[in-house]
Amino acid sequence: MSIIQKETNIGLVRKKNEDAVTAVTHPKNKNIILLAVADGMGGKEEGELASNYTIRAIEKWFLERDIKALNNNEKTIYLLDKLIHKINTDIIKKYGKNHTGTTLSLAIVNNKKTLFVSIGDSRGYIYKKKKLIQITEDDSDVWAYYKYGACKKDDLRFFFNNNIITACIGLTEELCKVSTYVTDNNYEMLLLFTDGVTDIIKDTKISSLIRKNDKTKVLSSIINEAVNVEQNLHIPLRLKKKKYSKYITPFKGRDNASGTIYIK
Repeated sequence: MSIIQKETNIGLVRKKNEDAVTAVTHPKNKNIILLAVADGMGGKEEGELASNYTIRAIEKWFLERDIKALNNNEKTIYLLDKLIHKINTDIIKKYGKNHTGTTLSLAIVNNKKTLFVSIGDSRGYIYKKKKLIQITEDDSDVWAYYKYGACKKDDLRFFFNNNIITACIGLTEELCKVSTYVTDNNYEMLLLFTDGVTDIIKDTKISSLIRKNDKTKVLSSIINEAVNVEQNLHIPLRLKKKKYSKYITPFKGRDNASGTIYIK
């Protein structure tokens, strides 16, 4: 029996939760699934306005879509791109430019493929053969450091500008840049997280928690780890030597932490 779950936690520092999350099956076919997380931008006013508006609009769109259309990846990519740009425009019209913004990571599972859409630095993963594989790429200032081999992916959490993203929904028309990825359904688990999770715990730790926990407790254990467990993170000496930037040390529960999973 498959498991679909979602969870969000305000964390230990923030005064409000600006994340939004959904996990639903299509009313006409339970094997057609939507998962999505949105991380309202803490540097802007009322990030929860953009994240909640985005998640509600996408969920409504998904539940009203024809099954045949959702099984057509090219058509779904086209329609999602159109929808996300409309959401972006609607948020700007409603709240004004540069007032509120959000990241978005979503996945639609259809009969043959899984389609990922990413804007910002929330992440989409699959888990198979005891390996956690990140499917999406971060739209951030620091992702290029990793992409071009200047540092390890786990090092990105230490850069002081790690929270600066280069794509989002709700701020301007120019920043609404949609990235799509398609993968086969030959995985054991599908996972989406906001950076309140992935900035604190490493991919190897997520893999370990998947292996150690009962399927029904995987998501709650990951969120709990990010919020309540001290990771004893230290800035790696290799970064200090290279002196790319100023560095910070992440600490538990410093941000809202949200995720959603689909386990076959």
